[in-house]
Amino acid sequence: MFKKIVVATDGSELSLSAARKGMELAKLFHARLEVIYVIDQRVFFFPHEVQILAPENPYFKILDELRRNAEAILDKLEKVAQKVGVEIERFVLEGAVVDEINRRVEEAKADLLIIGAHGKTGEHRGVLGSTAQALVGSASCSIMIIRK
Repeated sequence: MFKKIVVATDGSELSLSAARKGMELAKLFHARLEVIYVIDQRVFFFPHEVQILAPENPYFKILDELRRNAEAILDKLEKVAQKVGVEIERFVLEGAVVDEINRRVEEAKADLLIIGAHGKTGEHRGVLGSTAQALVGSASCSIMIIRK
């Protein structure tokens, strides 16, 4: 049924649950599994500004720390995947979260995208969070949303 599954994680417990569900499905369907982490650079700068930053600017230290954190989360998930008996391909991406997830899903030719949805922006209205909502409206494949 599924040949290629992409899981997007941010390191939260809910997204780690989504990754575990992706591992279960990958094993069940003998599918390839990608786990991606997107560093949202929009919180730091507008793209044209990075060209004028000096190398000693604290921005680069923060970005390096975010990259190390992303790799640590993917290391943890890779160990879980080994125990489950599946291999993962892992990617740390940088840019706008929804755009980067959609780009990776398309490049991977994924059949399924799995995400965790906190729904914090809409929890009082009974709707999905903004990232999940944007992906539901724009992803090029089926989406599984893991909620609490």
